[in-house]
Amino acid sequence: MFRIGRLGGSTRTGGLGKASDAAVAPGKTGRRLRRRVLAATAALALLSGAAACSDKSSGGAGGKVILRATGAPTGPMVKNFNPYAITGPMNLMGGVGMINEPLFIPNVLKVGDFKPWLAKSWQFSPDGKQLTLDLQTGVKWSDGQAFTADDVAFTVNMLLKNPALNQYGLLAVSARAEGPAKAVIDFPTPAFTQLPFVGLTMIVPKHIWEQVQDPNTYTFENPVGTGPFTLESWTPQGYLLAKNPDYWQAGKPKIDGIRYVAYTSNVSANLALAQGELDWAGNFVNNIDKEYVGKDPANNHYWFPPMAPMSLGFNLTKPQWQNADVRKAVSFALDRKTLAQLAFQGEEQPNMTPTGLLPQHAEFIADKYKNIQLTQDIPQAKALLAKAGYKPGGDGIMVGPDGKRLTMTLLTSSSFTDVLTLYQVMTDQLKQVGIEVKIDSKSTTESLTDTYMGNYDVGITGPAYAAYSPFNVYERTLAGYLTAPVGQPAFNNTERWQDPETDKLLQQYASTQDPAVQKQALEGLQDIMVEKMPIIPLYNFAAWSEYSTKSVVGWPDKDNPYSVGISVGAASVYVATMLEPKK
Repeated sequence: MFRIGRLGGSTRTGGLGKASDAAVAPGKTGRRLRRRVLAATAALALLSGAAACSDKSSGGAGGKVILRATGAPTGPMVKNFNPYAITGPMNLMGGVGMINEPLFIPNVLKVGDFKPWLAKSWQFSPDGKQLTLDLQTGVKWSDGQAFTADDVAFTVNMLLKNPALNQYGLLAVSARAEGPAKAVIDFPTPAFTQLPFVGLTMIVPKHIWEQVQDPNTYTFENPVGTGPFTLESWTPQGYLLAKNPDYWQAGKPKIDGIRYVAYTSNVSANLALAQGELDWAGNFVNNIDKEYVGKDPANNHYWFPPMAPMSLGFNLTKPQWQNADVRKAVSFALDRKTLAQLAFQGEEQPNMTPTGLLPQHAEFIADKYKNIQLTQDIPQAKALLAKAGYKPGGDGIMVGPDGKRLTMTLLTSSSFTDVLTLYQVMTDQLKQVGIEVKIDSKSTTESLTDTYMGNYDVGITGPAYAAYSPFNVYERTLAGYLTAPVGQPAFNNTERWQDPETDKLLQQYASTQDPAVQKQALEGLQDIMVEKMPIIPLYNFAAWSEYSTKSVVGWPDKDNPYSVGISVGAASVYVATMLEPKK
């Protein structure tokens, strides 16, 4: 999927199967998704400005501890608490998982590590085609009804029937309840690699959603969940989640609520952060040690561990990007260290390995690539463009065999100031080899819609919220069975990379738990990254977390890395239940 800022957004996965089976929406569903997303965009355009939260401190009124938080800058929001609405407030501003909870939470910092949640344990059948979930007991929905395996089975089956909601791309056949506390999911092929995304499935109440005519457009304005918080109040500028007094995890949460606030850009959000009006955020902050930590060194902190490799992703349905030599030329034109330093000031690190993997994946990098780094080489870039038939025009911009100028249009959200800086630096670097760059900045919702539908040229892509293993990194960005034709939504492989060898290796890895076979497949995928360069590694997306300990403690950090500390995504509910008022 494409990076949409500090959240990464929705994701898909899958094991095996044809593109038509891989949670890809048919034309009707794609049009419906486009109408849904664009309707939200239009509604946003009618609203103006974002109000600051009414709580002046995290102490709140009456001695209550109300955490003030924000996620991606969105501007005013439309009321939609459907946990599967990709442009809904919980997926953009934060709060997903706080009301409707996941089954379990994968740890992006440690391959194979999972935190049990609504499911307390799970077990695959020997062939990997059946997953049994043992669920927590004594759990109630916030309206008082009992949570059971029927809710889990209903949610999974609902996602399978509605591809536009199936953001995690589950390639299951069906799910069923076997008693009140046991759910079983059947898969057509071995599904070992789908485990993280089964865990991230947000469970909705069957007794409410089974009456919904169209779950794709359902806004769930009065959400009912099993989570630690319930919806207390809402405005387009933000919403307040209040402590659920009947939460199933005894004694939690220890804070009284979370107020999520909408901001129009990083600039306005960071101003609020610097002025002490936010306790939890996830934005790029210019000169963070001075502008944030320096305002209150005893209480203002940040932790930015890498959580996903981000790359330059081409729309590979466009002829000029289908030539591997052209893509390699673009790579050789880039100085990643300079890009990361100027755009992110060292807060996000350059991804220097041609495999595109994360530092926590170092043990999985093939020996032949361990000591190789991506470096800028202008003469090599020009030589590759010449090999591809390009010649410099009168103004120095390369002209292809078809007589067209080599122009790259970079898509992003206008709210993401750091990405805009990244693009500006890239413009200068690419000009050195004769590539003209234009920047297409839109609202977050519009850029998301265009990306998923294939209506873009080039942008930043990566498996944000999905890099739980090296396999996940490659499947998310390269699996042909997870993409879709232009005009239909593709939440993964938005580049539309189609390569039989890639899919064969992904399937080889997914079909077994034999480490030797998986290693062989993984090294083959690394060869494809290096030799065909379908995407160009750029930098490592950070789990952005700025947080205050003035009133609340228990945050994850480098000394206590129980989770990433990011304010959006499923891991945020884990963090919220670990926080407690400062004594």
